[in-house]
Amino acid sequence: MVGSRVVVVGAGISGLTAAYRLVVDHPELTVTVLEAGPRVGGALATSPLEGTGLEVDEGADAFLVRVPWAADLCAELGLGEELVAPSARRASLWLDGVLRPLPAPNVLGLPLDPSTVAPGILAAADLNRLAGAGRPDVSLGDGDLSVGAVVRACVGDAVHERLVDPLLGGVNAGRADDLSCTTMAPQLLAAARSGDGLLGSLRATQRSVDPAAPVFNAPRDGMERLVAALAGRLGARVRRNTPVVSLNRVPDGWAVGTADSGAVVADAVVVATPAHAAAALLAPVAPDGAGTLAEFVHASVVLATVAFRRADLVTPEDRSGFLVGRSEGLLMTACSFADRKWSHLDDGNHTVLRVSCGRVDDDRPADLDDRSLSEALLADLATTLGADARPSALRVSRWPRSLVQFPIGHAKRIAEVDRDLSDRAPGVVLAGAVRYGVGIPACIRSGTEAATAAATHRT
Repeated sequence: MVGSRVVVVGAGISGLTAAYRLVVDHPELTVTVLEAGPRVGGALATSPLEGTGLEVDEGADAFLVRVPWAADLCAELGLGEELVAPSARRASLWLDGVLRPLPAPNVLGLPLDPSTVAPGILAAADLNRLAGAGRPDVSLGDGDLSVGAVVRACVGDAVHERLVDPLLGGVNAGRADDLSCTTMAPQLLAAARSGDGLLGSLRATQRSVDPAAPVFNAPRDGMERLVAALAGRLGARVRRNTPVVSLNRVPDGWAVGTADSGAVVADAVVVATPAHAAAALLAPVAPDGAGTLAEFVHASVVLATVAFRRADLVTPEDRSGFLVGRSEGLLMTACSFADRKWSHLDDGNHTVLRVSCGRVDDDRPADLDDRSLSEALLADLATTLGADARPSALRVSRWPRSLVQFPIGHAKRIAEVDRDLSDRAPGVVLAGAVRYGVGIPACIRSGTEAATAAATHRT
């Protein structure tokens, strides 16, 4: 492969990872990254919150540690000493107009000990069912199912609607009844089909987990540190403000057409854009796969970072934030107490909140301008936290069509896309959140695998 060329389209975390792995693992390759916008990192961004002196993430603020990809990459990049874990405070739920503690321990909101479920969340019959093994009351078959179907079959509707769906709605802005369990929560599906039952199996697994081990980590100065470390290793290989407008087969490989600087010819191409953008780019060369990608639904979300003077608002000392069920009638879907969650954001002067809104079935945030959206979210904060004072800082970060949804049969659809690319566009590889999920480790995994596939392709 000496002298081979690889182009990576998109410089989000998946694309940056793919390019980094190609450069490090295959130094004989010529690697070029084409990014449409002026910055890299996609939805990972850390910026100053005006008037506070604090640097606060505008998107994801942590990654899961119990899967290897993000933690291993940070260690390789020399960021291991910078990683910090959030505080051990518990999250809450806003249910029936009251803040209630989220049961702990739990798996995706599913309580493993019914005695930890606060009064008012579930009826006695639901608690009795949680005390059992959680065996399904209907056959789960051997195919993919929704998360909702698995949870409802094993522990009932109320547990799903009041605990599991609010948590997944906060993570993926989707409906648990529509999300593939194979993709989103394979551990739940395996547990539900085991002889021990859903809860029996999860409890056994939980006993082997070190309760002191962190679940999440993040660089102390925000997720931008990971982005900057990757971009720094890539240097001039990254071309910003270079939208890709076409992809065409040519005798010596692939011509990746850009809006204003002609075409870059490559032997292999990693497409690491959101699914809807990948669909448009791939339509001429792999129409069936592109058609499948075009069918995926994306949720648009907004994250408002709000700071109050500590004298005006003090959040509960023992809480890290709260989730909001879709039945509660609020615009917000979640609120994180950032200064409680992260010690480096606790300056003693400000209460810092990260307030999320937007769901796959709720477009209200996209329809509101920043001022109207801010006032609506402040009203929600007054309702939930009694926050009547005006904030000292407020920043609105919009992420349109950022969270791809994973319907039942998602893995099969991605396999179909891969087959079409292999048959009609050899050397073109798909990466990004659409593969394994929207979490940072899942995106890093997709970039890593895409790099391997691109590097091993031979024209």
